[in-house]
Amino acid sequence: MAQALPHREQVSAEMAAQVADIEQRLSELDKAFAAGDSELIAQHALHLQRGLAESLVAFRKAEQAGLKPLTDDLRSRLKLAQTRVLAQQAAVNRANASIDRTLSVLFPREESSTYGNLAQTPVSKALNAYR
Repeated sequence: MAQALPHREQVSAEMAAQVADIEQRLSELDKAFAAGDSELIAQHALHLQRGLAESLVAFRKAEQAGLKPLTDDLRSRLKLAQTRVLAQQAAVNRANASIDRTLSVLFPREESSTYGNLAQTPVSKALNAYR
């Protein structure tokens, strides 16, 4: 039983390091968003995805070993990280919607069909009356 205790402490330290890594990657992504650098945003988003995948593997290995990998403190830190990700996602969605609105004003949709406007003219209305 003395062997299991250091192992649990080691797993707890590894999980804390995983959560700290996720928090650091989120901070880097926040800075990239603030800078407005799309390449930096993409790079840090990719790093965050990799960090999350690595953390998930570590958490699952600990659970398979019969250990409880997440303490209450780590769980609350991960919930805070989740909230940060959702806020970043909402900001991206708002920016995307704003760009879409601006583009729709600058480039209004045109009728794509050659015959799409026939119903609009008096002649086409008269011709349609005899069909």
